[in-house]
Amino acid sequence: MAGAILTQQFQSLVKAANRILVTSHISPDPDAVCSVLLMGRTLQANFPDKQIQMVLEENTSQDLSFLGGYSEIKFAPVFEAASDFKPDLVVIVDGNSLARVSRNKTDELSKLIHEHLKSKVAVIDHHPDDGSFQGDIYINEGKSSTAQQIYELCFEQLDFQKPEGYAKTALLGILRDTSRFKYDNPDYKNTFRIVSQLIEAGASIEQLEFRLNRFTKDELVVLAHLLENATDNGKGYTYSFIDDQFAKDWQSDVKPDMDLKAGCDIFTNQYLRNLDNNFWGFVVYPELLSEPISYSASFRSVSGGVDVSQIAAKLGGGGHKQAAGAKNIRAESILDAIATIEKTISLLGLIK
Repeated sequence: MAGAILTQQFQSLVKAANRILVTSHISPDPDAVCSVLLMGRTLQANFPDKQIQMVLEENTSQDLSFLGGYSEIKFAPVFEAASDFKPDLVVIVDGNSLARVSRNKTDELSKLIHEHLKSKVAVIDHHPDDGSFQGDIYINEGKSSTAQQIYELCFEQLDFQKPEGYAKTALLGILRDTSRFKYDNPDYKNTFRIVSQLIEAGASIEQLEFRLNRFTKDELVVLAHLLENATDNGKGYTYSFIDDQFAKDWQSDVKPDMDLKAGCDIFTNQYLRNLDNNFWGFVVYPELLSEPISYSASFRSVSGGVDVSQIAAKLGGGGHKQAAGAKNIRAESILDAIATIEKTISLLGLIK
C-alpha cells in the first residue's frame, strides 16, 4: 500500500490543479492504455469541474476501442497537446519520466512542463526504478501492473468513485502485463484479491482474452517471417528480426504499421522463450515511423533467468527482469542493430 504521505500528496496535487493531462509511454502496451483510461476517467468522475485530458503519442498494436472512454483519448504528439492544453498537473502512468512519453521533442517537452508552464508532475508506475524520475511525486510499489497500482491508490486508499467500465479496464491491464498470470508475482495475494473483485463487478477474463487473441493475416505473415529468421546463436539465447527489405516492402504495400508491431509482439510473447533449449532472447525490427532509420528491440526471459532489463537499460530503454525493450537504436542496417545488441550482451557478461 502506498504510504499515507504519498497518497495525501497525490490527492493534494489533484485538488490544486484545474487542468490535468494524463499520459503514458510511446508504443503503449495494453497496461499503458488501460492505466491512462483508469486514471483519466476516475479523475473525470470524481472532479467533474476540472479539465482532464488523456493523451498518447502513439496507438497500441491491439484494438482496445471496446474499452469505456477509449474514444476520449487524444492521439497526438504530447508536446503539441501540452502546449495547447497548458496543464497544471501532468500524471505519467506506466512510465517514470517525460522522456518516455514522446518520441520527438523530448527536450522541448521537458522545458515546457518544468520551466515554462511550471506544471506539477506525478508518476505512477510499476517498473523497476532506474533513477530517471523528475517530478513532484513518485508512486511505485512494484505491483503486477500499473493498472493494479492505480486501482489500489484510487479506490482502496483514496476511496474515489469508480467510473463506468472500470472493472474491464483494470482487469485487462492486469491480464496483459502478467501475461495472464504467467510470471512469478510476490504480491500475488493482492493481485488475485483485486482480480476477484473485478470479476465480481462483471469483468470476464474469458471474454477479454477471446477479444484480444484475434490475428489478422498480415500479423501472421510477420510471425512467419520471424520464425524463418529465428536464430540460435549457440551462446544460450535466441534472436529474430524483421529485415530491412521486408520492412521496405511492407511500407510500399501500404500495410498497417500496427500489424507489423503486433506480429512482433506475438512472436516475442509466445515463442521467443520457448525455442529449443534457450530460455531468453530478443527480437529487433525497424521503426517504420522513424527518420533517420532506427530500430526497436524487445527482450524476454524466464523467471529466475537472465535479467534482460540490464540490456534494455544499456540501450536507452527499460522494463522488467523478464520483459524489457529499447527504442531508437541507431544503426545502418538490421544486421548492424543486431551486432550492437549482441555487443551489449557480451559487455554485460550475459553469454555462455
